[in-house]
Amino acid sequence: MGQRADFSANAPVYDRRHGAVLASNVAENLASTGALQRGARVLDVGAGTGRVAIALASIGYKTVALDPAMPMLNELRAKALESQILVVAGEGARLPFAGDSFDGVILARILYLMSDWQVLLRETFDVLKPGGRLFHEWGNGQANEAWVQIREKARALFQHAGIDVPFHPGARTEAEVEDFATKLGFVRSTELPIGPGPLMTLRDFVGRVASGELSYIWNVPKEVQESCLPLLKKWCEGEFDLERPVPIPRELHWRIYQKGGI
Repeated sequence: MGQRADFSANAPVYDRRHGAVLASNVAENLASTGALQRGARVLDVGAGTGRVAIALASIGYKTVALDPAMPMLNELRAKALESQILVVAGEGARLPFAGDSFDGVILARILYLMSDWQVLLRETFDVLKPGGRLFHEWGNGQANEAWVQIREKARALFQHAGIDVPFHPGARTEAEVEDFATKLGFVRSTELPIGPGPLMTLRDFVGRVASGELSYIWNVPKEVQESCLPLLKKWCEGEFDLERPVPIPRELHWRIYQKGGI
């Protein structure tokens, strides 16, 4: 198994950062933009607490939610209520499903969290039916956003202190994902913008990094945190207006790909 961020301990507060359930109108737009017929079979890989899976199930899709972290799946079950969702504990890089078995696959904000993200994309291609849709949400921001620059400064400080891969061991850019998906045989059909992420001051963002609410310090030893985080805070104070609220990320969108362009 490759490296990945394990959100098990973060399950109770995960929805605070990422949202509990995708808005129904966004789920409707996503499905219609991707030409999913009502009742289609959809797999949500790395489903977490069900932000997308529950929304799709509630509007009539046969949804399978897969995640390796049981605490996240337990949160999903508690939220799903009457929604009919098949919950599966498993790894995205070893999907336990037959080939050509899904009309759509959801990959929402996970490919930067796992080192074997390319294997996952191959697995996704295999389980999709011919002409099936891949729905990909990046959610990790762009290089010119202040919060991304803060995150990457933290990475540089941790690496300088000897931690080779402190966090986010997977894809580094959305363009990298698209390039590999295209090589596999996916063809991008469209993009669905859904607006900016939640507003947060940069000071609050730095505080959430330092507190461990975000995943950036989970694999960093305490002594390295204690030496690097004060340097990060000092650097941020010299570079940015930390009281200014900014959307994190600046823009959220889904890219929709078709298997084989059929």
